Amino acid sequence: MKRIIYSLLFLFICLPTISQAHGYWFAIQGSGKVNQPVQIQICFGEIDQYNIRHRETGPELVQLGGFKVTVVDEKGKQTVLRISPKADCWEGTFIPQEKGIYQILALNETLPVVDRSATGGKNVRPVDYLCAAYAVEDTGYVKKPVQFLDILTATKDKMIIVKVFNNGNPAADGTKLRVFNPQNWEKSIETDAHGETAFMPVMKGLYIIRQDYNLAKPGSYQGIAYSMIRCRCNYSLLVD
Repeated sequence: MKRIIYSLLFLFICLPTISQAHGYWFAIQGSGKVNQPVQIQICFGEIDQYNIRHRETGPELVQLGGFKVTVVDEKGKQTVLRISPKADCWEGTFIPQEKGIYQILALNETLPVVDRSATGGKNVRPVDYLCAAYAVEDTGYVKKPVQFLDILTATKDKMIIVKVFNNGNPAADGTKLRVFNPQNWEKSIETDAHGETAFMPVMKGLYIIRQDYNLAKPGSYQGIAYSMIRCRCNYSLLVD
């Protein structure tokens, strides 16, 4: 009996934990219909100790303007989306002309170097990617990656199948991902030898799937030297 109790306590302790990390994500709203506008917001914020995700409204929002947003249709046609600042995000709109699954992508290579030199740490240059899929009168899935860091998803037997790509190739076996559910609990999952993994959504709402990828490429940006580039991809998945 004691062994069972200890085992249950171990499982409880190892359940997903709350994360207070900052991050970027897409908030996308639309009817899913042809010729109807789709509102795309890029948001930045953190999760507080009460499990609530807050959007930043301060000077940090200026950095969101560095994201280059692209919408890709099923034929591979890319449309650059203009975004403008709002009170708690940067926002843009596109109107899908045809049925299909659209990839919504964003890349920011203008973020400042994280300077840790004062504390003896290594400086890191962040490069952030965002991605999401938007269905227009279609129930299919995105078939291939576009960005250097990219994530694709599909649904099978109530599971979310996640396919992870680095520079067009499946991610390495054992690549770790972080999944934040709508209540902002965090779960860690790993890819297999095919760059795939899966998880069961526990509720409706916005899930964020995060991949980090480090490049040992030292350099200098805006006059500050760095020893590594930290690439990060956040995939926004809305479960209805």
